[in-house]
Amino acid sequence: MIEARRGRGKAAKTIALIEAAIRILGEIQPASIRAVCYPWDWVVDETREAERINSWRDVAAFGDTIKRAYRRDYWTTQPKWIEVWSEKGTVRGTLAPVLDKYGITFRVMHGHGSTTAIHAVAEETIDSTKMLTVLYVGDFDPSGMHMSEVDLPERLNRYGGNVELVRVAIAPEDTKRKAAVPHFSAHDKKLDPRHRWFVTTYGDRCHELDALSPVLLRNRIDGEILARLDLDAWDHAIQIEAAEIDSMNRLMARWPSIPVPANKYPAGAA
Repeated sequence: MIEARRGRGKAAKTIALIEAAIRILGEIQPASIRAVCYPWDWVVDETREAERINSWRDVAAFGDTIKRAYRRDYWTTQPKWIEVWSEKGTVRGTLAPVLDKYGITFRVMHGHGSTTAIHAVAEETIDSTKMLTVLYVGDFDPSGMHMSEVDLPERLNRYGGNVELVRVAIAPEDTKRKAAVPHFSAHDKKLDPRHRWFVTTYGDRCHELDALSPVLLRNRIDGEILARLDLDAWDHAIQIEAAEIDSMNRLMARWPSIPVPANKYPAGAA
């Protein structure tokens, strides 16, 4: 354990801030850094994960990985194809529990999505027999609203995409309750080329996606997904998966010893 360097004690305001952050994170974790501060166990920061080459102790350990890794694609028997898109990547960790639960694809658009990325999505939908439903989350500001209400629908339509785009957050109804989501003046975005369009259409208050309660955001995405599921087909897929895992476990228990090939990269090799 690394001990904190000794020195002058923390100021009362700093202590109060830390205690407040812990109380907040106890209710909303996991949350992004922008949602609060840095109590390590509860904060998600997907930008600094270490990258390692996969390796295993032996073949038996690899077999255990295979058993743990298998997950049936429940969506093949669903009438709808659903993805979650976000204007920015700061909520990836916040939404991770819901995304993992349903096996949902998450796309970060990084503002106005690139032409190649949007065209590729449109091509995917053309090749599919199902309409893609996009649950979209983003800022309620000039560029943020323009992305989901004008730019993305226009480009997807231009490329022939079969897509229904549903803005889930921040939604107009979130802005009607002043206490629900902190806001700032649209005047702060006056240099945005879409400023006049936004003020004319939505008013003079802006809201950051990160200011929305992570619990509320997760619950809302969960509810939107659940409302679109064929639950009988979903439960049937879970039963099939359980039977497949049982069969795989019995097979892996009889897995014979496999000779391990020589190391392709011995120590000291050029």
